[in-house]
Amino acid sequence: MVNQKVKASRPEFLKGISPHHGKVVANFFSKQTQEKLAAMLGAMPSSETWYADIYSKAIYGPMVFRDKELDIVNAVEQLLPNHRILADLYLEKTPNDSGFPFHTDFDSIGFMERPEDMLTVWVPLTPVKEDGSGQLSIVMEEGAVRLSLIREANQMHSLLRVVNPSIPEHPPFQMTKQELGYLESTKFTPPLDAGDALLFCNAFFHKSEDVLQGKRAAYIMRLVPKNAKFNRTRLLGLKKLGQNLAVVNELLEQYYPDAS
Repeated sequence: MVNQKVKASRPEFLKGISPHHGKVVANFFSKQTQEKLAAMLGAMPSSETWYADIYSKAIYGPMVFRDKELDIVNAVEQLLPNHRILADLYLEKTPNDSGFPFHTDFDSIGFMERPEDMLTVWVPLTPVKEDGSGQLSIVMEEGAVRLSLIREANQMHSLLRVVNPSIPEHPPFQMTKQELGYLESTKFTPPLDAGDALLFCNAFFHKSEDVLQGKRAAYIMRLVPKNAKFNRTRLLGLKKLGQNLAVVNELLEQYYPDAS
């Protein structure tokens, strides 16, 4: 992992919400690391996860970042010394896969005391430089980020109700055509070479773009601040829903052993 150079100018308001959102890091993984990682993940079977219903191959939580030969933990430490890797994910997308429209990652952020603290490092193992290559789009405009936070609040409220049904129900979050059009017209879709990294807060709207030919492969890491706080009630809610159980159970055991 060499030549870590951050590029991309970002709106000033993000500093107070998610200071790393929208950063692009060139050459985050060296060619050698990419090849080792691709071989390792390629040899693994798909997980039994709902991601597998959407992507041609999905491995939820391969935990390959723990392999010392890959040196991924050290690369993250150099780039973001105040963060640690919580979980990882591998996705392969083909022209037959629809992927996700604009969404937030409910299963990943739901247990965070402050969901905006969750940071995703998205690393394509194949180039995603042009339309049809399976790029990732994120929102950067303040209006789009604020709309994301309304969605987030609605999700956190619903999750609390899983544990405590006495909390009054609130209408589901729905976006209008105008709002969807706004997200589409203001999205940020950076061209990335294999081994580059896009950092983004997955509490904000993001989407995977179409793959028109071949295959797009991406390795994804979920990072949290080393001093992050985790919400007991919402952890229990996710456990009850059967969402992200490996991470949820580990966090319950570590921080709330009486509830696990």
